[in-house]
Amino acid sequence: MINSVIIRCYNTLPLIKKSINAVIETTDKNTEIILVNNHPPYQEAMEYLQNFNHIRVSVLDPGQNIGSIAGINFGAHKAVGENLVILDDDIIVPNNNWIQVMAQSLNQYPNLAYVSLAWHAMINHNTSPLDKLIERPEYTIRFMKDVVILGCTMVKKSLWKKYFKNINTSYQHWYGTDKKYKAKANELGMDSGIILSHIAEHLSRTEESDFLYDIWKVLYAFGLTLKNYTEWKENKTSLSPLEEYALKLFNYPTSQIKKCKQLLTENNT
Repeated sequence: MINSVIIRCYNTLPLIKKSINAVIETTDKNTEIILVNNHPPYQEAMEYLQNFNHIRVSVLDPGQNIGSIAGINFGAHKAVGENLVILDDDIIVPNNNWIQVMAQSLNQYPNLAYVSLAWHAMINHNTSPLDKLIERPEYTIRFMKDVVILGCTMVKKSLWKKYFKNINTSYQHWYGTDKKYKAKANELGMDSGIILSHIAEHLSRTEESDFLYDIWKVLYAFGLTLKNYTEWKENKTSLSPLEEYALKLFNYPTSQIKKCKQLLTENNT
């Protein structure tokens, strides 16, 4: 088994299904798929994960929602692949040789700690004049000086086991994970990069997603809440100025912020 794809499942059922199916359809017997049942707050999603059956797919249940970085580690410890792919459950991998290209880049650049696929909103995210762009016949890669988003990321398991598995799991939110991985790569004197020629699709803020879940995910990403979605939704009645600012940084228009406030008020009256 060459590759292991780890998907931490905590989203709506349509998005989880699309994410899983895209991986199944674009990989072969050399790839195992590990679903971490992170106890999504949707009953139909929970039932789907509990009953899922596919010859290349293993479903792991930690017994509760354990957050982002702990979910990565939970799946990675069980993975048997030479390469680990950390995949968010609202990222749809492209219908091409994406996984072979990611593995090829790690082999061709031994100083590359990990590599991610870009999606359209991330192509020019965190770019720097110090970045190095390399165009190869098979793919285009940008070596990043700034943080690389771990939406769909490959790292060799041997490297993860030696250096990344002990990253502190008490800091749960997403960008905390991204920053800690980048800090570790810098400490090791290693690079991180993104593949620009094989574009994934990000399904956040689509009709199949939960609008309030997407709001929560942004706030969780910024560390403005450490509650899981269910707890947050049950107790949240308003947005602070800092939370509104974070949403604006993620390109939420005023109309959607207003809609969020209205839904939070209605949800708790």
